[in-house]
Amino acid sequence: MITHIRVKNFKAWKDKVKVPLTPLTGFFGTNSSGKSSLLQILLLLKQTIGTKEVIFFGGKNSYVNLGNFQEVIHGHKDGELLELGFGCKFPEPITIRIPQNRLEPHEVTFDSFNFETAIQRYGSSQVVNRICYDIGGREIKKIKLEDKTISYRNKRLFTGTYKNCYSMEETTNAFPGSNDFLNLLSSKFEELFSHIYYIVSTRAHPRRNYHWEGNYPEDTGLWGDQTIDALLSARVDQRMTPYKGKDVPIEERISAWLQKMELASGFWFQRTGPRNDRNYEMRIQKSPNSVKVTLADIGYGVAQFLPVLVLCYYVPVGSTLILEEPGTHLHPKAQADLADLLIEVITERNLQILVESHSEHLLTRLQFRIAEERISANDTSLYFCENENGISNLKPLEIDDLGNIKNWPKNFFGDVRGDLVKMTREQMKRQEKAES
Repeated sequence: MITHIRVKNFKAWKDKVKVPLTPLTGFFGTNSSGKSSLLQILLLLKQTIGTKEVIFFGGKNSYVNLGNFQEVIHGHKDGELLELGFGCKFPEPITIRIPQNRLEPHEVTFDSFNFETAIQRYGSSQVVNRICYDIGGREIKKIKLEDKTISYRNKRLFTGTYKNCYSMEETTNAFPGSNDFLNLLSSKFEELFSHIYYIVSTRAHPRRNYHWEGNYPEDTGLWGDQTIDALLSARVDQRMTPYKGKDVPIEERISAWLQKMELASGFWFQRTGPRNDRNYEMRIQKSPNSVKVTLADIGYGVAQFLPVLVLCYYVPVGSTLILEEPGTHLHPKAQADLADLLIEVITERNLQILVESHSEHLLTRLQFRIAEERISANDTSLYFCENENGISNLKPLEIDDLGNIKNWPKNFFGDVRGDLVKMTREQMKRQEKAES
């Protein structure tokens, strides 16, 4: 699980900030307040893995496309350090050998580590100014690459050859003798980020027919465009998910949520054309007595939400999901039920959910579930982002065991009660005027 993210000088986030994360973390705030930027930190690191770039800011098919260093650094200022980082905790402890010297290696057991990097721009190149791993245990053990030197607990281990820039992957090969240790940390880094999944807020338009080549996608796709492939492959693979102490088909839970949220009573797949063409229709029934229609005809809300729902059950147990406005186009009851869905997959599938939302209904249901102890306040982190004069700030929302938020920004969701009172007053005035 990812325990926190750190950032400084990234887009509107000028000052260094550490954001603790829990199994369910929600980001709220006005438009352009910096919510998405915080989540982009993880996506930026994820898409950099496997490249020869210091930081890969993205391309056409990337998770995020942020342009270049100049566009990302706060205030577009040359010479500033871009600082990014995160922390994580593993299900099981890991033991590795740290070479104090070549004859006496030292074993270290840890179940968490923190990663930080500082990157600077020189001309057209980017330079890794610092990479640091804090290895968690009874005491913090830090291994750091800075100024050509690798040090462990402030003791110099190795000095490497200098070049203008190292990519994150190249750092493990730049310092002879430390490869085994850094390779292990690098592999854990990659393993963690391989189980981070993301879906954008505006998802692919539904189609009447889908062509499936028998592939097994990793997820439902950045735009949700692989949702049908995921469902068909899960059916062939008989993919199961834990629920109330037993394993059930993921289709069973997906259908159950479509019914609970009053979006559909069920769905079916049927071939169109010859068997070898591998063309399919997805037919959905709104109610038990209604006709079965294609996904393109059921309504935009269902088609936009289905990729989110499938993703929650398709990804491996223990994954981290980044959901951007998952309740887009859902009616208020379904938005509230969305909170229950997230609680279920956190509890049953051990998922970590990082969600950006403007939904009052989702938040209110979440508060209610905390009050009735369906989810602990300790497993929930809520933040309000705001931007003043181009600088983003983060306010942790104080939520107690009864679900009360003590410091919610006034009128963020609008003053509904105030509007009702004003409407009543105006109605009384007009009635009095009509009677006089």
